[in-house]
Amino acid sequence: MDSIRLRAKAIFPSVMLTVLSMVQALALELLWTRAVESPVAWAMNWTAVIFWLQLVAVLLGLLQIWLFYISIVIRLVWVPSIFDSVIPFGLGLVEFALVELTQPGMMVAWLCTVALLGGSTIASGQWIFLRARREAENREFFDAVSPATRQDLVPVGGASLIVFALAILIAITGEQPAITTAAVLGVIASVAYQSNSTRDFWNRSVREAGDGPVGAERDV
Repeated sequence: MDSIRLRAKAIFPSVMLTVLSMVQALALELLWTRAVESPVAWAMNWTAVIFWLQLVAVLLGLLQIWLFYISIVIRLVWVPSIFDSVIPFGLGLVEFALVELTQPGMMVAWLCTVALLGGSTIASGQWIFLRARREAENREFFDAVSPATRQDLVPVGGASLIVFALAILIAITGEQPAITTAAVLGVIASVAYQSNSTRDFWNRSVREAGDGPVGAERDV
């Protein structure tokens, strides 16, 4: 049984990254097709500006998801579950829906999908962290990182709630240029915040390895 666990921990990260890379490639292809084939993209109006901002937000989101998971796989080992094996497919479905909704008139559904994708990514990552903390191979990292608390998840949860609130506001008022532009810029800012957290995790995992405790950072 121990040999199976060891083999699963050794092989699964490569399998997960392979599947995730294919899903991300398909999502990027769909995003490229959406960008070059949409007549909205080449119109000289504010709708086109919002459309391009949405494309930027989706692209940054896809890159952030890839960096988030590759950072986890490089640094941590854990015994995978069936749920782990379907994470890339679940994320892929939400990503494909997000790309499909990147068009005028779908801002409410687009924002709701953004919130769903962000929340799902963090939740699945936390699921991995909880089980990785049990493995002795990860002790060097987790000895310097406190377990995440509800308070640590407030920024992520708050960002999702804000996105949902903006979706409700747009559903009530309609797709007003000022409100929709602010909403998409808010999404970009949220992705940038998460990217900064991923960068910090990467630095602790790779460049600061072996330097001893680096503070009381949280899992996420």
